Amino acid sequence: MYFDIDTLINVNLMIMLTVGFTFTYMMEGFPNFAHTTYTAVGAIASFYLTKFYQINPYFTWPLAAIFGGLVGSFMYLCIVRPIRRNGGYQDITLTLTFIVLATVMPSLFYIFNWWARYLAGTNTRGYNLRAYDFVWNGIPGIAITSTAACLLIVLGLRYFLTQSKLGLSLRAVSENPDLAATIGVDTLRAHTVSWFISGALAAVVGSIMTLYRGATITGPDGLIISIIAGAVIGGVYSIYGAIIGGLFVALAQDLMKDFFYALFGLSIESWSQLLPLSFLITALMLFPNGIFGLGGFNLDELKNKIKLLRLRFSRRLLE
Repeated sequence: MYFDIDTLINVNLMIMLTVGFTFTYMMEGFPNFAHTTYTAVGAIASFYLTKFYQINPYFTWPLAAIFGGLVGSFMYLCIVRPIRRNGGYQDITLTLTFIVLATVMPSLFYIFNWWARYLAGTNTRGYNLRAYDFVWNGIPGIAITSTAACLLIVLGLRYFLTQSKLGLSLRAVSENPDLAATIGVDTLRAHTVSWFISGALAAVVGSIMTLYRGATITGPDGLIISIIAGAVIGGVYSIYGAIIGGLFVALAQDLMKDFFYALFGLSIESWSQLLPLSFLITALMLFPNGIFGLGGFNLDELKNKIKLLRLRFSRRLLE
């Protein structure tokens, strides 16, 4: 039976990460380059609770989500909000600040590694809990549970954003915070909750990674380009677009890796990291506003862009 488990899990992970990244961008208007940091937080939380307290890894997911959500809320209250209050070039300042955070925070996680290895005697080369997983009819349990978690999260977010009072207030703040404040919406709570959700989603991804192939402190950082590509393809102001974008990027990257592996063999591993960057560049060229972004998806416009690219490419070959 042909069933690509790796692709299925990668799709689930990419959808959750892209949705969380888009959630922050919708609310704040700047890209959170430290978004994958929450993934390491979730991986550490699940690893610690399983190794030191013998808790089933699956039961650690809610706790890891809460921990990642609290880290996200802390970032907003202690970093984003003070910078917003000071005025100036806020979006540029925040973008650069979170680039620095993405570089600095792994150093803090190494403190946990040192403690766990030298004081508690636990190997932390990689947060790998795969030995704790189950198998059903030859299918790893994480493939089933990650798919179920992804579906529940997507459906739960849809209900939250369209039916609940708090979710509607988040949408109002994302569209026009000043107007939302004048009609009585608690903008502070809306922003804090959005950062909590974003951090919780990424932390769950980290917990899933520990049961999949294992996670390292800096490993998830390599996903940020793919996450941005998925967000751009779907439209950075659309949660539904983030789902489609994450799905498309994960599927396309896995298919292209298989295709290039068949052509070039193991040499693909030395430059496989170029695939996310190529997707990001292509997404910016073909879908600058995303499929569900401003102006929506225009098939005729896409055809014209592809024809123009072909024409330019053919001219280059003739020169």
